[in-house]
Amino acid sequence: MGALDGIKVIDLTSALAGPLCTMMLGDAGAEVIKVEPPGGDAARGWGPPFWGDQGAEFLAINRNKRSIVLDLKQSEAREALFDLCRSADVFVENYRRGVPERLGIDYESLRQINPRLVYCSISGFGDSGPRQFQPAYDSVMQAFVGIMHMTGAPGTPPTRTSVSVCDVGAGMYANQAILLGLAARERTGKGQRVEASLFESQIAWMLFRAVGYFATGKVPAGKMGSASAHVVPYQAYPTADGDIMVGVLNDGLYRKLVTAMGLAELGEHPDYVTNAQRVKNRAALNAKLEARFSEKGKAEWEKIISAAGVPCSPINTIEDALLDPQTAARDMIMELDHPTLGGIKVPGIPIKMSETPGSGRLAPPLLGQHQEEVLREIGWSSERIAALGDGARRD
Repeated sequence: MGALDGIKVIDLTSALAGPLCTMMLGDAGAEVIKVEPPGGDAARGWGPPFWGDQGAEFLAINRNKRSIVLDLKQSEAREALFDLCRSADVFVENYRRGVPERLGIDYESLRQINPRLVYCSISGFGDSGPRQFQPAYDSVMQAFVGIMHMTGAPGTPPTRTSVSVCDVGAGMYANQAILLGLAARERTGKGQRVEASLFESQIAWMLFRAVGYFATGKVPAGKMGSASAHVVPYQAYPTADGDIMVGVLNDGLYRKLVTAMGLAELGEHPDYVTNAQRVKNRAALNAKLEARFSEKGKAEWEKIISAAGVPCSPINTIEDALLDPQTAARDMIMELDHPTLGGIKVPGIPIKMSETPGSGRLAPPLLGQHQEEVLREIGWSSERIAALGDGARRD
């Protein structure tokens, strides 16, 4: 039994942030009904890479869901959605602001149908302020909040992180918002509207960068590659056969590092004895460390440095990480039985629970795969479903 067994979720999201949020609910045991427009979630066609005819991104974030197709511009399709919402606990949408109101599926409309509904909106900039109607995708938001200004090597053009951190962050905050809404409902008996946005998730993730700006009035240092502006040594170093990342967050770890590297004299050197001194004398210290790192390969250095208790890692490819024994040991690869592709592998569930663990029960669905069974469950006749099915898929 999952932690959210018995919770019914109506998912009108597409792309990345919303589907990630609802997949997390499904992983925890919730029943998730993915309501797609004619033609389906655009992410179905995003690629390469593809797995067969399915976009890899869609497959990555849509397990544990059933799919139906509704053209919400049609009154009968909206009636189907309203009937689904009568017995639902959660409703999630990531339309552009103003669209739910035009379709008549906004919170004020749906709360009349089901006052216990927790209604979650995921947007680019949130539901107020001068930018509330401004569209935004992950890369645009990375530019807006300053991530691209700080990412990459010195002197390089603006760089986007290869992981969609704005989308992922918003999806995670939306998931938390829904859980908080459900927890509040246990006490009050009432649902509510909750929000998460790409913008707010990343302003929150600025953390010490934001506080540092307010403390000094200065914009944080620009691109520093793998290095940290305020901790040294905390960056990647070239070895004889590749790069290794070293993370030294305090003076004790620094002394362990240089001792393990055969440079114990640097541990008490007045120019490097404290982190503040190491930041001040970064270039001189790095020159000494780089000269020593060049004498051995990355695997040998990882063994030496790890044995000393200092965090480090070779710069892996994604293949290295996925095939590492730790990934298998933590059940972080899941195999699902897809209706047309057969067995597919996707990332596993990162949250571990001793009594109510998550599970992968359903592969990412084909478009409209569960149309009849879902509508039958809310009492629709075969004739009514058949009529809606024709209209639901009309472009």
